[in-house]
Amino acid sequence: MDIVVIGAGLSGLTAAWELTKAGHRCTVLEARDRVGGRTWSHRLDNGEVTERGGEYVFPTEFAIRKLSAEVGVPIMSHGVRYGRRTVNGRVISFDELGATSRLVSETLARMIADGETSVSLERAFAEALGSDYRLDPVYRRTTTSTAADPALVSAEAVLLHESSTVGGYIEDGGRFVGGNQSLSIELARRLGDAVRLEHPITGVDQSDSGVQVALADGSRLDADAAVVSVPLPVLRSLELGFALPEAQQRALDHRFMGVAAKLGVPLKRVDDDIALQNPDHTWWSWRSMSIDGEHRINALSSFAGGPFALEALGVEQGSEGWTRALQRMRPELELDGDPLLTTWADDPWTQGSYTAPNLEWSVDDALAFETPAGRVAVAGEHTGLAQSLSGAVASGYRAADALLRGPLA
Repeated sequence: MDIVVIGAGLSGLTAAWELTKAGHRCTVLEARDRVGGRTWSHRLDNGEVTERGGEYVFPTEFAIRKLSAEVGVPIMSHGVRYGRRTVNGRVISFDELGATSRLVSETLARMIADGETSVSLERAFAEALGSDYRLDPVYRRTTTSTAADPALVSAEAVLLHESSTVGGYIEDGGRFVGGNQSLSIELARRLGDAVRLEHPITGVDQSDSGVQVALADGSRLDADAAVVSVPLPVLRSLELGFALPEAQQRALDHRFMGVAAKLGVPLKRVDDDIALQNPDHTWWSWRSMSIDGEHRINALSSFAGGPFALEALGVEQGSEGWTRALQRMRPELELDGDPLLTTWADDPWTQGSYTAPNLEWSVDDALAFETPAGRVAVAGEHTGLAQSLSGAVASGYRAADALLRGPLA
C-alpha cells in the first residue's frame, strides 16, 4: 500500500523505514532542505562537530540503540557526567544522587497518595528538600532538562515516568560517531527517492478508502494511510479534516512546547571540568570525548533550558551574552572561532525545543497513540514518555506498528 509520512525527523524516518521493510511504498514529505528535524549536526569554525539539537543517547534507551545497530551507525561515549555535574565546585556522589532522587520521588508519591493533584516539579522539590531546594544539584539538573518553567510542569510525569534516571542512573551517555544527524542521514539514504525535501504541507484529511495530504504549493497527494510526524506546534497549525480520538486530543492538550537554546563553542584552551552546571540558572556546559576515546574535542557545548535561563543569557540578542557568562564560569576559556547559537523557538518548522507535560498530565496519555486515528498515526516526541532522540525513534516504531496492526493489516 501507499503511505505518506509527513516529516523527515527521526520519528518520521523511523516509521518510514519500518513500513518500507514491511513491504509498503512510502513517500516522506519534509518541509526543510535537510533531514533530521531537531537532530542537526554542524561543524564549527575549528572543524569540530557540535549538535544544534538532540544530544544524548542514554544506556537504557533501547529503541534508538536497536535502530543504530540495524543500520550501522555507531554510538560512542560522551564521557560526560550528565547526572553529576559540578555545581559550586562540588560533584555529588552516586549515593547522594540516588538518595536525593529517591527522596523527591517518594515524597511526590506520598503527596499523590494523600490526594494531591496537579503537583508541579517545583512543589515536589520544595516539599522534599526544604527552603534551599533550588540550590540542590539534582533540582538544577532536572529543571534544566525540562526546558520549561518548573512551576508549570507535572512532577508525576517527569519524576515517576519520564526521567532518564527512573529505575537507576547509569553514567554513560552516548553520541553518534560523525554527529547525531548521521542516523537520520543514513535512514534517508536507504529510503532514497522516497524522501522529498522542501515539501511543506498544510493539511491532512481522510476517508474510508484513503488519506489526502494538501501541500503548500497547492498540490495534493493521495495514499492509503499516513504518519504525521511534526512538532506539536506545527501539528496544531495543520488543517485536519477529521477529529483525533478523544484520548489523543486530550494527551496533546496536556503538553506544551518548552524553550531551550544551545551554544557550540570552538576553543583553543579551557579548564578540565567536563560537566559544569551554572549555580544560578538552568544552563550547563560540557566537553565531549573525542572519537579516539582518550582526549576531549576542542569545543564546548552548552544547553540552557526554560524561559528564565534564556532571558538571563539574553539569547534573543545573540550569542554574546551567553559567551560572556560562559567565560565568567570558565575563566580559562580561549575561543577558536565564533560560537554557534541555536534557538529553536524561531524555527518555523519547530517553534520550540521539545514538549513538557503540564499539570493536567495523566499516565493514560502515554497510551493514547498506540492506535491510529483512522488511517492516520501520529508520531513525535510529544506522543510518548521520552523527549529525546530515542523518544522520537520509539514514537516512529509505535506509529508504524499502529498502522500495521490497523488499516494496513
